[in-house]
Amino acid sequence: MSGKNKKKYIRAKSNAVKNTTAAKKAPAPPTKKQSVKTLPPSPLFDRNNFMELFARVFLLSMAFIFPLAMGPEKYGNITHYKNSVFYVLAALGLCSVIISMIIKVISTPEDKFSVALPKFNLPDVAVLLYWGFLFISAILSPYKDVAFNGQGVRNDGLIIQSFYVAVYFLISHLIKLRKFDLNIYCFGATIVAGLVMFHFFGIDLLNTGFSKPNWESGLLFMGPMGNINLTSYFVTAALVLAAGIYITGQQLKFDRNGALILSCFALMLWAELNLNTDAGIVALGVVLLVSMPLMIISLERLGRYLAVVSAALGVIAFNRIVVKTLILEEEFGKTGVLLIIASAITCVASVLICFGFEQQSVKALKVRLDKALSRRRLLTVTLSIDILAAAGLFIASFFAAKSQKSGVLYELGQMLYHGNFSDKFGHNRMFTWKRTVKLISKKPIFGSGPDTFCTVFNDTYGEESKKFFGGRNLDKAHNEYLQLIICSGITGLGAFLTFIGSLVTRAFRHATDNPLLVCCGAAVIAYAVHAFFGYSLPINTPLMWVLLGLTGAAVRAESKSVNY
Repeated sequence: MSGKNKKKYIRAKSNAVKNTTAAKKAPAPPTKKQSVKTLPPSPLFDRNNFMELFARVFLLSMAFIFPLAMGPEKYGNITHYKNSVFYVLAALGLCSVIISMIIKVISTPEDKFSVALPKFNLPDVAVLLYWGFLFISAILSPYKDVAFNGQGVRNDGLIIQSFYVAVYFLISHLIKLRKFDLNIYCFGATIVAGLVMFHFFGIDLLNTGFSKPNWESGLLFMGPMGNINLTSYFVTAALVLAAGIYITGQQLKFDRNGALILSCFALMLWAELNLNTDAGIVALGVVLLVSMPLMIISLERLGRYLAVVSAALGVIAFNRIVVKTLILEEEFGKTGVLLIIASAITCVASVLICFGFEQQSVKALKVRLDKALSRRRLLTVTLSIDILAAAGLFIASFFAAKSQKSGVLYELGQMLYHGNFSDKFGHNRMFTWKRTVKLISKKPIFGSGPDTFCTVFNDTYGEESKKFFGGRNLDKAHNEYLQLIICSGITGLGAFLTFIGSLVTRAFRHATDNPLLVCCGAAVIAYAVHAFFGYSLPINTPLMWVLLGLTGAAVRAESKSVNY
């Protein structure tokens, strides 16, 4: 065999060996049974799990339908109408899940049927205990009709609270949390914020009959949720959520740079400034100092955090120009100039951090700095900031108590340094709080029954209350925690605080692994602070339980977030 033919023979033999090996490795041609195409997994729900689909449809309806629902009487009967809409949406969601569960059980062959008991974590156990203590309180209550059915249209009785707990489990156990869910919650609140601002400028898109600008009418009702304090619950929690989504980079795919979610944050903040509720402002201040810094575990997040701060300062300066200076003709002043300068500085710092470290020459420095931002150091820095902020607050309130005659700092200074707890402090809330504390000892263990505060308070302080409030009776403590301890005792309050506390601590414990957790944890803190000055109604509370359900779903999720 010549050398040329020998090379051809060796090459042909080598190719034959390769083809034989490839044939062995190649899968057998699909049969007719195997040729069925497998659909890719849905980014929003398991195609084989219709219960998750119904739970997510319920979430969408609560984000977009419930907040905008207004009856023909508009503000005249808005509480009753929202109550009815919530019952309908919750009943449809729960019934859909139950029916799909029954169909799944019936259609499953006996040899493959198995019962998987739900796994409960600490928040689940705490919320079940909360409901159990409410039930005991209602059974033992001397006002059983009110305890079960609630006090008229401002309903907070056992039945509606049972729906709240059911909604929590519906969302937390059936939804595999995606960043889509958090973004949707924020988009719903952004629509509400936009309607609030239209109404603020006298553009009555909702046809409520109030078309004067807010600075002329002084109306305490704006937007589709009525009372500004109740609207503030939703807007405050959602804008904190939006800030967290932007900082941690959990915006949706079509919002690649986060411009949309940052714009949502800015609009909601603008609405919150003009809702002008002290509870909302205090909640934002607490979140800014306590939870937001815990999101900063890398230089990229630090840059995004500064972008949020820059946007917030810019919105405050813009509102000062448009509303305070141009409309109300107040002086723009040095404060306004400082706001603009601070917004510009933080914006430049954000751009430098986000894009400067993308250069190849400084990437190694970025890696070293990211490693330096350990969780322990981050907690130390956060606590140091909080201590300094608290010290500054106490010092400012000390001087305000001497030099001012009104304002939050003045009232805080009067209470801390002069022991002055005037009934008029906190927009007259101090009148209610002081007397509510005295009622705790009457039924300290299980309370007087859900939503019985009105009866209990006015039996003792009714005449005094009418004189102070100009003939009105109080039906809420204007502090959810005081309301709860009166109505369900230390057992109900303890279980509720355990529930909220366990959600927040678990959220921040795994914040470095799952960005969705820290977003939800910050929003829950905003709600918890707001609740100290607010009250529960069917207008705002269903949305807060949806938020708690989303946080519960995040806590139950795996350590790493699922990004779709």
